[in-house]
Amino acid sequence: MKKNLIRLAVFLLCAVLALSLFLPDGAKPFSLLLPRISPLLSFAGALGARRFAGCLCLFGVPLLLLAFFKQRWFCWHLCPMGFAAEMAGKLNKRGMGRIRRVPTLNKALALLVAGSAVAGYPLLLWLDPLCIFNGFFAAFRKPFLWTSCATAAGFVLILIVSVAVPNIWCHRLCPLGGLQELLGMPWKRFKSRKNAQKTASGNTPPSPLDTRASRRLFLGILGSGVAGAGARAALGGGGESSVLRPPGAVKRSFNALCARCGNCMRACPYGLLVPDLGKSGIDGLCTPVVAFRHLDPYQEQYCFQDCKACTEVCPTGALVPLTVEQKHKKPVGIAVVDQGKCVAWAEKQYCVVCQEYCPYQAVVEVERNGVMCPEIDAAKCRGCGACESACPADPIAIIVTPCPGGSGK
Repeated sequence: MKKNLIRLAVFLLCAVLALSLFLPDGAKPFSLLLPRISPLLSFAGALGARRFAGCLCLFGVPLLLLAFFKQRWFCWHLCPMGFAAEMAGKLNKRGMGRIRRVPTLNKALALLVAGSAVAGYPLLLWLDPLCIFNGFFAAFRKPFLWTSCATAAGFVLILIVSVAVPNIWCHRLCPLGGLQELLGMPWKRFKSRKNAQKTASGNTPPSPLDTRASRRLFLGILGSGVAGAGARAALGGGGESSVLRPPGAVKRSFNALCARCGNCMRACPYGLLVPDLGKSGIDGLCTPVVAFRHLDPYQEQYCFQDCKACTEVCPTGALVPLTVEQKHKKPVGIAVVDQGKCVAWAEKQYCVVCQEYCPYQAVVEVERNGVMCPEIDAAKCRGCGACESACPADPIAIIVTPCPGGSGK
C-alpha cells in the first residue's frame, strides 16, 4: 500500500510538471526535463544525431547507473507511465493470464533502438515511456488545437491495451524496461556466480548460457544496425522538403530522431508548432511542423527573430540548440508572393504591409505599372512568417514555403 501511494505521488508530480499550465513561470522550465531522465532518449538520440546533446542529456546518467545494479527498480517504483498502465490493467482481473501468450519483446525493442541509433537512424525512439507520458500532457497547452491531441494517442493506446492484456506494456513491450534489463544482466550473473561459489567447492565453471546470451546480444545489435541503415537509406530524407520544421531541425533523419515528446510544441511561446499528420511521410507522423497563418487561419503570430525556445528543449538532438546569431543564419523556409492574389500585383493598389512587418528586410519593392509591388529577396528571407501574419489580402497572398531541399542543418 505504501509503495503504491509513493508511486501515485510521483505520477501526480510528473503529471503536474508535464501539464505545466498552472505552474508559475519560474517553474515551467522544469516541466520540460522529464523526457531527459530517460537514457534511451538521451543517449540513443546522441548516437543517432552524431553529436553530444548538451549537459542536459546527463539527466539520464543516474537511471543508467541504477539499472546496472538494480535493473528495473525505476520501473517498479517511480515510472509514471508504468504506474498508469498497471492501474489500467487492474480494471480487468479476468485478463491477468493473457500475458502468458505474448512473447517478450522489450529487450529486442531496446536493441533495435540502440543498434539503429549507431547506424544514424534510431527506430522507434518514440516508444520511450517517459516520452509517451510527456506527450500526453503536452497536448493540453495554450492555444489548444485538436491536432495537438495526436501526441496524446500513445498514452491512451497503452492504457487501452493494458486493460485488454494486463501488464503487457511493462513486462513485454517497454523498450526502456528492456534496456534496464540488458544493463543489469552482467551484475546479475556476477552475483549468481558468487552465490554458487559459496555453496560449492572450487570455482564454478562459466555457464554456457553466458556465451549464448552474448552471441544473441551481438547479433541483435548487428541486425538492428542493418535495419537502421536500411531505414535511413529508404526514409532518411523522405518528406522533409514538404513541411516547415522548427528552427535548428536537422536536415536528415529528423523523423527518426524526433521522440514526439511535445517539448518543443509546449516551449514555443507563440503556439506555432503542431504535430504533422502525414505530410512528411508515415515515419514523420506527429513530428513538429510550423503552422503559420495559411495552415491555421487564427494564427496571428510569427517566429520572432530572437526566440530560440524550441531549440533548447529537445532531448534527442532532432533540434540543435541555436544562439540568436545562428538562428538568423538558418532559414526555416522562404516566403513566396502569389501575384494573382496580391493587392499590389493583381489590383494595382499600393500595399507593402509585408515589407513593413519583415524583421529581416527581405521584402523589396519593384515598380509594376506605376505601382510599387513586393518581391522576396531569397538571400535575406528566413521564413519567420511575419509577412504572412500581416498580409491584408483575402486569401493570403504571401506564404512561407519550405526551402528547396528542406530546412534545417
